[in-house]
Amino acid sequence: MEKVKIEKVVHKGWKELQGAEAAGIPPIFGKYQYIYSSSKGKISLIELINYYRDGKDLWEIYSIGKEGLFEDTEKFETKEEAEEKIMSYLN
Repeated sequence: MEKVKIEKVVHKGWKELQGAEAAGIPPIFGKYQYIYSSSKGKISLIELINYYRDGKDLWEIYSIGKEGLFEDTEKFETKEEAEEKIMSYLN
């Protein structure tokens, strides 16, 4: 099984919305974006804060670049579920 590399970066959307909470705008992204990569491609994982406004956070993955590992985005209730799916795509 190939080793999957993980890079943790500050999410660009989170950076853009700094200070928005003080103006009454609730956060929509978690602070970090995780980039998982292997020879098969790259996948981004982000936390979506209270996505459906039901008090629950979701985790969203999407394929980065033109590798086309899967279409659109996929959402999960836990980070662990999302990571399991990521590994199935990248291993």
